[in-house]
Amino acid sequence: MAYATVAPRGEFRAKPRSYPRWTVNLLAITTFLYGLVLSFTLPWTIQATLFSPENGLANRGPMATVWGCALIAIGALILLRWLSVQALAFYEHDRLRRSPPQVLAKAPFVSILVPAFNESETVVGALKSLIGLDYPNYEVIFVDDGSTDDTFVKAFPMAGQYANCTLRVYTKPNGGKWSSLNFAYHKAEGDLLLCVDADSGLARDALKVMVPRILEPGVVAVSGQVTIRNRHNFLTRLQAAEYLLGNGGMRMALSALGAVTVVPGPIGLYRREIMEQVARIPGTGPTAAAHKGPGAVSGPLSGETFAEDFQLSLSALALGGRVVYEPRAYAYTKCPDDVAALISQRYRWMRGTWQVYMIYLRTLRKLVKTERKVPLLSVVMTVLYPLDIYLVPLLNFFFWGAIAASLALGESMGFVIGWIGSVALLNVMTAMIYILEQDDDVALVPLIPVLDLYQSILVNSAWVIAAIDEARGTRMRWS
Repeated sequence: MAYATVAPRGEFRAKPRSYPRWTVNLLAITTFLYGLVLSFTLPWTIQATLFSPENGLANRGPMATVWGCALIAIGALILLRWLSVQALAFYEHDRLRRSPPQVLAKAPFVSILVPAFNESETVVGALKSLIGLDYPNYEVIFVDDGSTDDTFVKAFPMAGQYANCTLRVYTKPNGGKWSSLNFAYHKAEGDLLLCVDADSGLARDALKVMVPRILEPGVVAVSGQVTIRNRHNFLTRLQAAEYLLGNGGMRMALSALGAVTVVPGPIGLYRREIMEQVARIPGTGPTAAAHKGPGAVSGPLSGETFAEDFQLSLSALALGGRVVYEPRAYAYTKCPDDVAALISQRYRWMRGTWQVYMIYLRTLRKLVKTERKVPLLSVVMTVLYPLDIYLVPLLNFFFWGAIAASLALGESMGFVIGWIGSVALLNVMTAMIYILEQDDDVALVPLIPVLDLYQSILVNSAWVIAAIDEARGTRMRWS
């Protein structure tokens, strides 16, 4: 259980709760059974309504029939995906809650790597949270990546020896986040390396709960829980709800398989030995133009893509390691608070995801076949990822576009609205489980029904822009 910490004014912190374990298990079982019922009844109901002899779509031509069949298929796929993901996630949440973090007799030395570029507003608060961690044996290595503001000026006076750690502050020519992490990696003395972002703050017990997990057999990396701290408007609260469901659902489900594909930049713990192996993977070394210039530093992080965190964790999996998620280790990050900044962020994420997936197909897939230590990774990367990063955004546009067109044509949409309402209730019940499991805020619940619209229209707009630029080969930098 995370410590109850006092948040700066206007910022969110986790809210530890005490409740009988059976209550959340009952809610989880009820929610799963409801999802199971929907999986059988909704496609059948839609089929019966769309193709009724009196006024069904089959009487309106072949295109209407195709639309109806597509709607049924989309609904069935969404619910089947939900069932498989949530069954794994519910199981893993319950297993972790019944297993308190292990207390280590001797805490291994940890190096915390902190890259920064133009983080003047957040750098002091981030470093204060790092030097105040409840862990007896660690160092913090802060690297300013050629900032054009006073990031380094603010960070440098904080360097020194503290009660449980040493803070070292460096600066270097601008080369990108990946190069700053590599620079810190070469300066680090620990066999365990925690990568964090300079705009995020960690809960005091983050290391204390992550380190025992990485010492489990076969585990080479641990993802913490990234949660939104600046929940001051509708858009940032929507992102907090999005993170809640993403962490509690898909990331936890993949953790049950030891196959968390993305260890996020704000909080990811690695074994040094796996990072050394990643640095030696053929075909992913310093060959790209991004790896040249005065700020470039070679190492396990690559500048080939805009998603160096995804590439690192996926490489660790391809080498046969297990990567897990620890929801009790919190990183409080600042999210975009306006639409333009959100589109820009998701644009980078999407382009980076596609680029890393291409690297997987070109290079990492061969390692997966050789190592054979994470047997379901091939299934995740061959089936799940193509659906999520290519097909689902298109299906979302199709679904909501078809509904808008039907409403404009005066079609009766009662059955579709009923379907949307049923799925919205399922999402609300799921969110309530993850709020309890991850010590989040109940105030997020009213936002869940509109989350699909936010993701399908607003976030997927960034998908369209990213797809166009990726096809054109448009270059971009983190700075």
